[in-house]
Amino acid sequence: MTAHTQTTGLRHFLDLSQVPASELRRVLNDAAAIKSRRVKGKTASDRPLAGKTLAMIFDKPSTRTRVSFDLAMRELGGETIMLTGAEMQLGRGETIADTARVLSRFVDAIVIRILDHDDLEELARHATVPVIN
Repeated sequence: MTAHTQTTGLRHFLDLSQVPASELRRVLNDAAAIKSRRVKGKTASDRPLAGKTLAMIFDKPSTRTRVSFDLAMRELGGETIMLTGAEMQLGRGETIADTARVLSRFVDAIVIRILDHDDLEELARHATVPVIN
């Protein structure tokens, strides 16, 4: 699985090494500019993620990741749905492929922190929305 899926144009962010340095630099520069505005008390005038929903799936608690994604989505106008491994049947009663298909119908992107990289890649293979590790 690559960061750029060739067949559909769908982009996943599964592994930092798959992102070109120039693109990573642009993302970090954009993030720094947004943070600088927030520190100065200026809110974003545009809400590019308004009407968008991000599902966040965590096998184990992750304070920094959860807070950073949740606040970033809200600051850019979007909403989040938090799902934990205990709340889901991921890989147990419900296949990973089925979970990917169901979530893809309801959300615009999926952030997942999961222990098994093969499960991450399977979820990305079956999702029709971007998957972020």
